[in-house]
Amino acid sequence: MKYLLRILIALIIFISILIYWKNQKLQKDIAKAHQEFLNYKPSKIIEWGTVEKLSITPLIDWHTDQTDLKTEAGVSYLIKTDKHKILFDLGYNQKQKDPSPLQHNMAKLGVLLDSIDMIVISHNHFDHVGGKKWMDNNTFSLANNQIELGAKKIFTPIDMSYPGQNPVTTRIPQVLDSGIATLGTIPAELIIGKIDEQALAFHIKGKGILLIVGCSHQTIPKIIKRTQDLFSEPIYGIIGGLHFPIPEGRLKLVGGLIDAQRIGSGNGPFDQLKQKDVDESIKLLKEINIQIVGVGGHDSSDEVIQQFANEFSEKYRYVKVGKRIEL
Repeated sequence: MKYLLRILIALIIFISILIYWKNQKLQKDIAKAHQEFLNYKPSKIIEWGTVEKLSITPLIDWHTDQTDLKTEAGVSYLIKTDKHKILFDLGYNQKQKDPSPLQHNMAKLGVLLDSIDMIVISHNHFDHVGGKKWMDNNTFSLANNQIELGAKKIFTPIDMSYPGQNPVTTRIPQVLDSGIATLGTIPAELIIGKIDEQALAFHIKGKGILLIVGCSHQTIPKIIKRTQDLFSEPIYGIIGGLHFPIPEGRLKLVGGLIDAQRIGSGNGPFDQLKQKDVDESIKLLKEINIQIVGVGGHDSSDEVIQQFANEFSEKYRYVKVGKRIEL
């Protein structure tokens, strides 16, 4: 019995030391990523054109009002402008269904793959590239198997591949077409490792810049700062995943015992995002006089979504699969 007790004590000490070491390394990596962001001074983007009109239809997210559409803790938005149809992220397909939830919803909503001329990946996480097997291989897929995409422009935050395609890596802020730009990647260090995430900016004629974001691992303050550093136009709106899994997230592991989104938020498991972070982001968006706000439910709780809806009132847009947001 004494022998077993000694082994148990030694194991507890070893695990405690390992956790302490891991956390110390994480904090150093977080500081390094933050300094990388501060050190980068992007060139100003001027005279980058405008889009006349824009709509966003969530194809994958957590909520919907339509019983024939599928939902999941992932993201895929169809963004229509007067010249382009853009597929922003590709969902999760956690159960590796064929057809995938994304394909199912596209078919129900009459969205043809051939009509889409641009694909943009926000970041290489499984709930945005179509599944873990694609994430692990730095690629992506709409389906359970990689299908023929046809002639499309594809923009990825890191070097990624796809059969028969030549994705363009957009680490650096740049114009993708008239009135459409990427903010370039902003680094974030999470407990699962570093992630480089980009967001899209649309210059809507007569209104300003609409930001479409995937998960906001970069954080709202850094996204706003990068946008203001890049452009002279005012920020008109922000729509997408703002990553506020407070009080809890959607992705649960080990039979629901581990709240993956919650643990992976903020500065690690011992310094997770708190309610004050939500309050401060709302305050910042009000300070810049934001006119349109929409919070995706795949990585933000119902409580946070309701808080945003209450705070922004008529400026708020619910992000629901199949529900078009017109601007």
